[in-house]
Parts: sequence; structure tokens; C-alpha cells
Amino acid sequence: MAEKGEILLRRDHKNILTILARMIGKSPVISTITIIVPIISGLLTFYSYSVQVHIINAVAAGAITFIPILWFVLIHGVQACSLSITNIMKSRMNAELTLAFQSELIDIANQVDFEDFDDEEFGNKLQRAKTIVGEDLEGITGFLVSSVGNISGLISIIWLSATSGYFLVTLVVGLMIVSTLSFRMFTEIKVRRTGRELTFDGRMGDYLAVTLEDPNAIREMRIYNSISYFTDLWAKLMKKQHDKRYSARKFEIKTGMIVAMVQTSAIFIVLVYLLSKMGESNTVTVGTISVLFLALLTCGGKIMSLTWPLSKLYISSSKLYDLNEVLTYKNRDFRKNNINNSSEAMLPITVSNVYFKYAKSSKYVLSNINMVIKPGEKIAIVGENGAGKSTLIKLLLGQYTASSGSIYWKDSPEPQGKVSVVYQHSIKFEMTLRENILLGDAKSSPDDVKILSILEKCELMDLFYELGGLDVRLGQMLEGSRQLSGGQWQKLAIARALYNDADLIVFDEPTSAIDPNAEMQIYTQLLDICQDKAAIFISHRLGWAKNVDTIYVIDNGSIAEVGQHQDLINNKGIYADMYALQSSWYN
Repeated sequence: MAEKGEILLRRDHKNILTILARMIGKSPVISTITIIVPIISGLLTFYSYSVQVHIINAVAAGAITFIPILWFVLIHGVQACSLSITNIMKSRMNAELTLAFQSELIDIANQVDFEDFDDEEFGNKLQRAKTIVGEDLEGITGFLVSSVGNISGLISIIWLSATSGYFLVTLVVGLMIVSTLSFRMFTEIKVRRTGRELTFDGRMGDYLAVTLEDPNAIREMRIYNSISYFTDLWAKLMKKQHDKRYSARKFEIKTGMIVAMVQTSAIFIVLVYLLSKMGESNTVTVGTISVLFLALLTCGGKIMSLTWPLSKLYISSSKLYDLNEVLTYKNRDFRKNNINNSSEAMLPITVSNVYFKYAKSSKYVLSNINMVIKPGEKIAIVGENGAGKSTLIKLLLGQYTASSGSIYWKDSPEPQGKVSVVYQHSIKFEMTLRENILLGDAKSSPDDVKILSILEKCELMDLFYELGGLDVRLGQMLEGSRQLSGGQWQKLAIARALYNDADLIVFDEPTSAIDPNAEMQIYTQLLDICQDKAAIFISHRLGWAKNVDTIYVIDNGSIAEVGQHQDLINNKGIYADMYALQSSWYN
């Protein structure tokens, strides 16, 4: 356990240093100024102390002058200005770093292989990294800037003690600061970790409390006589929280007592020692003793001001680990997941002896897949949910790499030509109607005549007239935007696919949430719209499949049957059984 703790500690320190290096690298000038200014301001505290020493000595000697007072005011003025400069620069640094890190995460998300998105661990890390950049980064930079300022202030106190000319004074003050800082840090981290552990219990306790007051829940709990079970569960959870909080609080109080004893002892030793040397040295004066005494009294507050941001920074280091992990993906070599949208048609697509399994699995999702997709051919890939239909499409489009076997687009192993895809859950782009269509071929010049023609093909002209033009924003993000029905969003996705003038259009379960009879009509329309293009239709429902050229039946990751509708019916195999089972849906 101890060894594991040491490893985690080293990792936490590494995370903080790594993210600091990244921050400075992305915004070198602003970051350097933001960190250097509070350090200089903190070190100026020593000169403020020195001026106070001169003022007190002058008052004691009855020979006060205004020059030390002017210096004192000037130093405080500089420190006040430096605070304002630090806040301004910190805001600018946060803006620059947030933009830089967000841009880097977007680049990574757009470059990683699609298999990475299927990795739950990567997905969780990416989500947590986005949260850090979106919400926590400003706090982390604030903790960092606050910490360096407080550290330089504490150095000023040690520096002041060193001017007494006695090594013992410097040693005692230094040991006091280091020991009390260590105690405070240890306590803060323990308390914060306890608070983080109590977060889930607190949510669970709130849930149980609300449940025990919910009339509907009470009605059911009375029937099953389970109220006492929920009450006991809630009581145990509350007691567990109370015990943990009490333990953390008791530990904090004990540590506070130790810190107070250390500080008091150190101040006493320093004062007694300096008073005993007062007549022996010119460096030990009333001013030196007074200012050092006041500085040591404020030392506890400075340490508290330091331990708070340092402990927050330390606790945040676990989050920084996820950010660092994701950012390392940028140095990896990724395959090209994008289709080379050349103007030349690259059909047929030939799939030969393809096998596929995920990186962390030993089980093949697809086995011995062989098929040919010819220009203008309409193909249906059918099978039960989970049979491997969508995985096959990802292989065809180059989003996944086959474990073995080959896929050729004419003579190229990489996807070529223009391809459009309409997914089961189409993306709702909350942009204008025109932009929703243009995104199908964003690099081409806008062609409103072509857009209107496609809207008519997709039976969206009523929407166009209702909106009053192509420049109305869709969705509900902004005031005045127009929300569409699920069917209208799906038709927009089809229109976007048609705008691309693709050689191949893939429809991946585009009607799974639609009534079977309405589905028949939609597929008939799609076949008519795509009459001069190659099209692949993926579905687990078969009422429309009789109209395509070739049907591939996928069963447990393999092609079980191939043929036209009537031939497969006559074979009385898997397709015939599925069709017979579903035929009642279409009556």
C-alpha cells in the first residue's frame, strides 16, 4: 500500500509539472508574466518589512523622516498594481489556454481511429479532459498563481529573519514555516479527500430521503413492507457520513493545535534569542524585533492562504492525469478515417475473406465476409440486431480496419469517390436550413436551385414555405429558431446525403423508429431517389427488401444467405423465417 501511495504521489507531482510545462508552452509570454508578477510582488514584501524596520527605529530614536514612509507607500502601491496586473493577465492566460487546449482536444477527437471511440476507457478520459478544460482549468491556474505569490511572501519572512545576522533565527523561522506548511497541507489534503469520498454518499442520502417522502414510493413500499429497509439504509448512510466528517474534523483540530504550538514555540524562541542579543549587534534593533514579531504572527495566515490553493492544486492533479493522457494521443500515428472524395467513381467495392474483431476482444464480430457492390446496384444488408450489420458498414467506409482479408474500391484499398451516409440517429445541426443541406458538400459553392430541387425530392418543400426561406435557423438554441419533428430531421439528413452527388449512399437503419407501414413508403421513395446511384440499405425489418437487387443476410457475424427476395423465400432459410415472422406487421 505504501509503495502504491508513493507511485500515486509521484504521478500527481508529474501531472502538475507536465500541465505547467504545457501551459507555458502554449502561452509563453502571458504565462510567464502571470507567474513572475506575483513572485516579484511577494518578494517586495521583504523591502516593505525593511522600510517598516527603519520607520520603527526612527520613531524610537525620535528622528523620523518621510522618506521611509514614502518608500513604504510606494511599495504597497506597486504591490496593489501588480495584483491588478496579475488578475488581468490571469484572465487573458485562462482564455488563451482554454482555447488552445480545446482546439487540441478537438484535433485529437478528429484524428483518432474510430476504434478508439469504441474504447470506453478512452471515451471516459476524453469526457473528463473536456470537463477540465471547460470548467476546472481556470481554477487550476488560479491556484497556481495564488500559490507562487504566497510562497514568495513566505520567502520574504525567511529573508527578513536572515537580516538579523543570526543563523539560529533563520533556521528556526525556516523550520517553523516548513513544518507548519507540511502539517497544514497534510490536513487539507486529507479533509478534501474525505469530502470527495462523501460526495457519492451524500447524493445517495439525498435520493433516499426524497424517496422516503415520495407518496408514490411510500405507497409501493407499504405494499412490500420495505419502508424500514429504506429507513435503515438511510440511517446507516447518514451515520457513516457523520463519522467520517467528525473524524476529519477531529484530525483537523488536532493538527491545528500542533501547528499553533509549533508557531508559538518558534516565535518565543526567536524573540527571546533576539532580545538577549539586542545590545550585542547593530542588526538587532527594536524595529527588527517588532517587524519580525508581526511577520511571524501573520505567517500562520500566509500558510493558510498557501495550503488552500496548494491542496486544491494537488487534488486537481488526478484530473490533470486524464488531460495529460488524452493529449499524448496527438503524438500517435493514426490511420486516415476520411474517404478520399475524388470526383472519379470508384465502384465496384470488392470484399474478400474479411474478418474483424475489436482490439481488446478475442471474439470475431465478423467472419469470412465476401461481397461485391456494383455501380448503381441496390443492396440490402439484413439481420437481427447485433448481427454485425453496422460493423460491416464501418469496415466498408474505412472507419475500421479489417483484422484480415481485403476491401478494395476498384483498385484502391482506401475508400475513394463520393459517399453519403444516413444514420439511424441523424445529427441535428442547429444551423440554417440552407446550411443543413450544404454540409453534405461543404467545400462546394452554394447552389440554391439544387437545394430546392433536393428539398422537393425529399418532400420538404412544405417546410421551406412554412419557414419562409432557406436562412431560418433550425433547432431551439437561439430565440426565433424553429424546432423540427423527428421525421423532418431525418428527411433533412437524406437531403444532405443527396446534395453530395455521391456514387454510393448508405442508409443505416434510417427508419427503425417508424411504423412498419410508413417505413414501406419511405423505402420506396428512397429507392426511387437513388435509382441512378449505388445504395446500401441496412435494417432488421424486411417488408421493403423485395425491391432491391441483392439481399445479404447476416447471422452471428457471417453472411448466411445471398440472393433476391423470392429466391431467399423459396430457400426457406433464415430470411424466409424472418419475413414470415414480420409479415403480420405490414397488414
